[in-house]
Amino acid sequence: MEKLLPQLRFPEFIGEWEEKKLGQIILKLDSGVSVNSTDEPIKENGEFGILKTSSISGGKFYSNQNKTIIQEDIVRAKLNPAKDAIIISRMNTPQLVGESGYIENDYPNLFVPDRLWMTTIDKNNNNAKMLSIILSSEKTMGKISNIATGTSGSMKNISKPNFLNLVIAMPKLPEQTKITTFLTAVDEKLTSLNQKKTLLEQYKKGVMQQIFSQELRFKDDNGNDFADWEEKKLGDLLSLVIDNRGKTPPVQSEGIPLLEVNSLGSKEVKYNVVSKYVNESTFKNWFRKYLETGDVLFSTVGNTALCSYYSAKYESVIAQNIIGLRFSNDLGLFMYYLLTEQNNYFKFKQIEMGAVQPSIKVSQMTELYFSLPCLPEQTKIANFLSAIDVKINHWQEQIDQTTIWKKGLLQQMFV
Repeated sequence: MEKLLPQLRFPEFIGEWEEKKLGQIILKLDSGVSVNSTDEPIKENGEFGILKTSSISGGKFYSNQNKTIIQEDIVRAKLNPAKDAIIISRMNTPQLVGESGYIENDYPNLFVPDRLWMTTIDKNNNNAKMLSIILSSEKTMGKISNIATGTSGSMKNISKPNFLNLVIAMPKLPEQTKITTFLTAVDEKLTSLNQKKTLLEQYKKGVMQQIFSQELRFKDDNGNDFADWEEKKLGDLLSLVIDNRGKTPPVQSEGIPLLEVNSLGSKEVKYNVVSKYVNESTFKNWFRKYLETGDVLFSTVGNTALCSYYSAKYESVIAQNIIGLRFSNDLGLFMYYLLTEQNNYFKFKQIEMGAVQPSIKVSQMTELYFSLPCLPEQTKIANFLSAIDVKINHWQEQIDQTTIWKKGLLQQMFV
């Protein structure tokens, strides 16, 4: 029989971990009641909210995921989320049933619904945060999925007896505490990195609004003002539209990436979400036109008006719900920023046609007018915003690296 020993361990601890049923650790599993509520979250003191099932995910608790309880139902609500407890989804979709979240604080103005459980654990021998980490692990989530029942393909349930009979491996309390203290420090580092990235993104959003409203202007290299901005029609700025609408190529699981709408929305194309590819023959013979570095990719169907700036890091083709915009005079980078600025984004949304799938007509979007500065000021603006993006990407890389490192630790520190 395989020994219950983690691959990576603090040196002061020895001996095997112990297998325990959850019922030996969890003294009580309580659920709340269903109450009537609005769709809006609570906004001020004096309001009371009922948690949504989306309030827990991956071991985290999100208190903002709640709905305001209507006044006459407040007296029926019971069971507030309590500090150092764990909330567990006992009824959810097959993918989400068993999700859990650790509660850092007391929430007297929030209540647990009937579809969620809240734990009371034996704290003399167990650390709640340690249990939360184990419950949200891929291994334990797999066990929970196996005991979930339900005739509906869209909704599964976990029975309390089956849940409490699940077996997990736990070390003694001192080792639990050491592990959770260490992993809490890792989480705090991730939180700090995310905050730095978020602050930069907020700064970028604000400064873009100032730039494109001309509240903030750049000067030339001699310190003089640039010329006034001019209104120009989008179609007059384009030298080519790469458009493969009406053509659905044969796809495969590897080869040349076929970019779809989900790969747009950030400056760089998100190649990590690409799931369809074409072979060399299809690439050469199927498509009307091809992308070049400097093109702006724009979604015209579904989640419309998403943009990305294309650089030929990978040779790629676009699906028929995306177009490529090629601008004259190397305007691509500046135009990417101009088209993604919030007010300009709304211009596209105003011409969106509602249907089963929302869409934007190319013939209509090319008739839209935008204010543009002269070429030298465009260059300064593009360089300035690109420098901010470099810093944002730096923090994102730090987040990604730390997340991967943490995942590796979790795989080695637990049995």
